[in-house]
Amino acid sequence: MIRQLFICVVALLTSEVVVAQLSMNEYVLSVMEHSQSLAIARSQSSGAEADLRVAQRDFLPRLDLSSDVGYEFRNQSPQRQYDWGVRTTLSQPIFSGGRVRSSAKRAEMDYQVMLSRQESEGLAVRYDAEVAYWRLSRAETYLRAIEEYYAIVQTLSEVALHRFEEGYTSKSDLLQVESRLSDAEYQLSLAEQQWMVALHGFNVLRGSDPSLRVLLDESILDTMYMPRRESVMEVMANHPDYVAKVAQRESARWNVGVVRSNYLPNIGAEAYARWQPNTPNIKGAGTRLNGGLLLTLNTPIFHFGQRREAVRSARSAESVAELGIEQVADDIVLNESDGWTNLILTQQRVEATNRNLRIAQENLDISTYSYREGRSTILDVLQAQISWLQIYQNAISAHYDYAIAISAYRYVVADDIELR
Repeated sequence: MIRQLFICVVALLTSEVVVAQLSMNEYVLSVMEHSQSLAIARSQSSGAEADLRVAQRDFLPRLDLSSDVGYEFRNQSPQRQYDWGVRTTLSQPIFSGGRVRSSAKRAEMDYQVMLSRQESEGLAVRYDAEVAYWRLSRAETYLRAIEEYYAIVQTLSEVALHRFEEGYTSKSDLLQVESRLSDAEYQLSLAEQQWMVALHGFNVLRGSDPSLRVLLDESILDTMYMPRRESVMEVMANHPDYVAKVAQRESARWNVGVVRSNYLPNIGAEAYARWQPNTPNIKGAGTRLNGGLLLTLNTPIFHFGQRREAVRSARSAESVAELGIEQVADDIVLNESDGWTNLILTQQRVEATNRNLRIAQENLDISTYSYREGRSTILDVLQAQISWLQIYQNAISAHYDYAIAISAYRYVVADDIELR
């Protein structure tokens, strides 16, 4: 019975590890599925699409049904005190000063704006997810480094204690090592706290239990290749922020036509049918069905300059949208240049710290061996340990910065990924 229980527990733990094991792409997808901001962007796009369909329906005929019932309290005539009628109307706009077409085009551009903003929000969510993934990887790597550092100091403490008991070293050396071991315990506690905080952020971002342990498939220490630099003009043409600004300008341009159409003639055609009692409305008179055609014309004449001011206001919004395009273009050029420079320099730091780490590791091994053989002092070993730890920390920071730089550059150039 105990053996079966043990097997079940091991199976459950193993399955949990398998389920919790995540690659970068899997984590990004889970974050995007849980993201409220991306869900809001999708809802806004859906609403803009519905507004577009509403505007496009204005080209089509319209069928309405209306009815009325009246009752007269004091009726001195032989007619009935009540009256009623049912009217069916089929109307079709013929000319509205371009309002229908301009409204439909404006709605189409507004829909394009919402789609671009949705894509931009997807890029931002993906970037946040990648940062959270690499932050957890950095915390795990740093925790392992501190654990290794603690093990190194602990081993040195055992060696120093043995040499002290044998009379080969002084009490001062032993106290220095014990002090270093206490500091290593403190560093280990801080590293565990940082790892837990990173784990909480990692899990909450995808809607999971904050304390759920995961196994990352990818690490900041893995080999990462420099992405290809993108053409700024191609990036600008396809970047969702730039596309959104262009669509905003077109929407403002079509809005000028909508505003102007409010002060132009409107022509429409209408066919109607009405069912109502015969006149006079007396008992036994029966009902009648009648119909007809109408051609309507509505022409604004004078509004004290209201049209001129309304159009000027609409054109002002168009000018603001035009300036917004230029501003976004400048931002894209600047961000792409900064992002590529950051990539180059962080890659150089990665290569430099990797070389330094190999040297520091060799120096630590030699210093530790020499101390065991009595050929170096405890200060030499402690200094080698500090140097190794600092260079290890620099290497972790460099690898993390490089991973973030790659994600940031992909975000800046709107690297293609399925976001919808």
